[in-house]
Amino acid sequence: MSLGLLPVRFGLRRQPVHTTRHRAVDEVERQKGMRAGADLLIQALRLQLDDQDREHAEAVARIDARHAEVVDGMQRQIDELQRRLDIACKAETAVTRTQELSVAEIRRHCTPVPLHQSPMARRDPAHVPAWARRDEPEPAA
Repeated sequence: MSLGLLPVRFGLRRQPVHTTRHRAVDEVERQKGMRAGADLLIQALRLQLDDQDREHAEAVARIDARHAEVVDGMQRQIDELQRRLDIACKAETAVTRTQELSVAEIRRHCTPVPLHQSPMARRDPAHVPAWARRDEPEPAA
């Protein structure tokens, strides 16, 4: 029996008989599918957020470690400069405490003289080369 010979009421229908009922079921299924998709999206976003939180925590830890290094370096520099200042202050006070002569007395006793009058500039005839010797006698000291 071919399908073309069937009466109209037994014919094949392209749409279901109860369209409103099927539409309601389709709407529920569509909402369930949307919810499942939304749940997957939420889980994916949570994973991304967790990854970003972990990266942020690592960046903050690196910044804190670098900050601690900088602070330690600056503290070492401050300590070194403080030590140098203490040494300089102690050396200055030690000189003033141990110095027997005042600056005025030192200037009075140690007057500068021309180089040729200096006691260190006297010539020793034994060490003067022949070309530098004078024929005139040396002055008496």
